[in-house]
Amino acid sequence: MGEVYVGRHTRLGREVAIKVLRAEFATMPDIVQRFFQEARVVNELKHPNTVEILDFVEEPGRVYLVMQLLEGRTLSE
Repeated sequence: MGEVYVGRHTRLGREVAIKVLRAEFATMPDIVQRFFQEARVVNELKHPNTVEILDFVEEPGRVYLVMQLLEGRTLSE
């Protein structure tokens, strides 16, 4: 449904992970709502093994989450 990139939050001055919803899904209100709901649920969890959501952005044709960047191994590792 999307891709994750490493980016830099210019206002916070730190590296972040950016999870971008694919363009074909960004125009589907039910998919965008589920994506936003994921962000809300993750932010309600308070656990060392969960990521912090810093921002949720919804623009025409583009929807993405800005998250804490975690360093570590990939799932395949």
